[in-house]
Amino acid sequence: MNYHLTVSLRQSTILSNREIVYTLTAVLGASITRQEEVLDAVRTAILTCAIEPGTRIVQEELAARLGVSRIPLREAFRTLHAEGLITLEPNRGAICRPLEAKDLADLYDVRLTLETLAVRTAASRFVNLEAATNISRIAAAAAASRRDLFTLIALDCDFHAAIARSTGNAHIVASLGGYWSQIKRAMHVFFTIERYPGNIWVEHVALARAIGVGDADLAVSLLERHILASRNAILHRLKEANLERAITR
Repeated sequence: MNYHLTVSLRQSTILSNREIVYTLTAVLGASITRQEEVLDAVRTAILTCAIEPGTRIVQEELAARLGVSRIPLREAFRTLHAEGLITLEPNRGAICRPLEAKDLADLYDVRLTLETLAVRTAASRFVNLEAATNISRIAAAAAASRRDLFTLIALDCDFHAAIARSTGNAHIVASLGGYWSQIKRAMHVFFTIERYPGNIWVEHVALARAIGVGDADLAVSLLERHILASRNAILHRLKEANLERAITR
């Protein structure tokens, strides 16, 4: 199933629970029966801000609209809580986790630490990722031409996840795996097609090439520049968004 819900920061508004469930139903169809589909549906709505940060999600209403029992939705909420996308509060239910500057900065600090280890390990193994990266680069160009931000961000994160997998270290993969949903949401909130950096895949290819020839120091230098640029762009956009909200109040 295709769950492309693209909502830019400028265009999006805070949705009521009724609007949230209608949005999901419009994309997914009248009935969702499988637990994985429920999880993917709600996760995608959160990642793309069809469910805005800070929004309360009423489980009973959402389950009724999706045509499922509360059991698969409850299981989905547990997974989303573990991924850091929602908080579960007594007497309030599920809350879409707000985006805050310190939390995003901390997230990217952890990401950089884990990916630095992954890149050094992959370079020590002379892992050849260049051919696969060039294929993904072509797919990203096609996604950009059709203004498909969802796929662009997925391909971007998949590239970094592939480096982790190439280390052969399951602990690196699992540690980074716990953060991809939060990273994707931050990218969806603060990048639009117009704001998405055009040189991303040039940087990806250069990084893959450095790993392939075993130049760990160069690979780490390229990675640091790449991730810090993304972090700084996201934090700058968050500051702009907070100013915009303050002006309109």
